[in-house]
Amino acid sequence: MKTEDLKAQGLTDEQITFVMQENGKDLKALQDENATLKTEKSQLENDKKVITKEKEDKEKAYNDLQKNTISKDEYDKKIKEIEETSKKAHEDYVLDQLLDAALEDAKVLKNENARSSVKGLLEMDKISIAKDQKSLIGIKEQLDAIKKSDGYFFEKTVKGHSPAGGTGNDDGEGEDNTDSIGSASDIAKELNAQNNAGNQKSQFFN
Repeated sequence: MKTEDLKAQGLTDEQITFVMQENGKDLKALQDENATLKTEKSQLENDKKVITKEKEDKEKAYNDLQKNTISKDEYDKKIKEIEETSKKAHEDYVLDQLLDAALEDAKVLKNENARSSVKGLLEMDKISIAKDQKSLIGIKEQLDAIKKSDGYFFEKTVKGHSPAGGTGNDDGEGEDNTDSIGSASDIAKELNAQNNAGNQKSQFFN
């Protein structure tokens, strides 16, 4: 949708501004939904791998018990270790996903050096996963502090917008801004390609 097209339809500048703002909101909502579906799909795929390995390890432990190569106590201990390993693998994956999302929201530059540097400055022992597993507790404050002390790791704001491939905010005082909005057709195509991943649930999300 272009301003020129709306003008050609006889809309006033005020009406055009309103239409463009509403259209932007709709596209942003589609982008957010698309990002959520991608995250859920990726999580389901990872959980499937974790669950498959857990099942295989438990079957092996059971076979060892049947062959009397391990005792019942050893079997119980091994099963507990397998379950704890699976739980940690799941939590580590969720943490990485949420950490990347937090860096994206904070407008950290989209390059490996900047992202790795910011991660290195974070005190991970003070960051935890929220109960709903959809956000991190204690990270926003740290990222705000890093933005002030090391603003060159963050996108530079120009007239209220973050330019693509920004080189960083020199004064560290720039505010977060909405990402550039893509075309509605591209977003719709991506949404359709998710194969209803959002309707599935992982057993770890209880």
